[in-house]
Amino acid sequence: MLSTMDPIKLIEPGVLPAGQFRVFSLHVDFAAGLRARWAASLMAKLAGAQWICSSEQWKLDSLLTAQAVRQMITGEANRADILLVAVSSLKHRELELIHWLDSLTPRMANPLTPGLLIGLFGDETNRAEELDWTVKHCMNSARQTNRDFIWHWMEEPAAGEPEWLTSHLETFLARKFSAQDQYHPAETILEFA
Repeated sequence: MLSTMDPIKLIEPGVLPAGQFRVFSLHVDFAAGLRARWAASLMAKLAGAQWICSSEQWKLDSLLTAQAVRQMITGEANRADILLVAVSSLKHRELELIHWLDSLTPRMANPLTPGLLIGLFGDETNRAEELDWTVKHCMNSARQTNRDFIWHWMEEPAAGEPEWLTSHLETFLARKFSAQDQYHPAETILEFA
């Protein structure tokens, strides 16, 4: 049993990690939080044992507490490879979410590898009232922060079928792995004894 969270011990024996990626999730409500957690877990599963995935999740209300907390959350989001935002209801505009997305800075960790901004929006009964407005603002934020943008409905059937995410995650991980060679070519050569 592991007493601390040591990611290297969680990798299958004999498999060297291809790299690591960070997922940062921000959700508006409880249902969105559950789906955000599901999506982050799914990304780790789809990436497989050769990738170390770390994730953290915050509720939008956390941004409204102390300024220091908001700055810490924003800093973590800026450093994340994948930013996931989840909103259950699109009955009204989530202005605080969009203002926060607009406050993010371009990804500097590896400018050769665009990150991902993933939106999980709506539910079975609240699908489209503010969808166009939300998607437009998320696309703008993704462009400004060097991220590709994808979105998907949060309804239950979509949550069970990962095809909508698989190809985007595979493309992202391939670019991230390739960019590692450009930054640290000697470190990506694997030698076995």
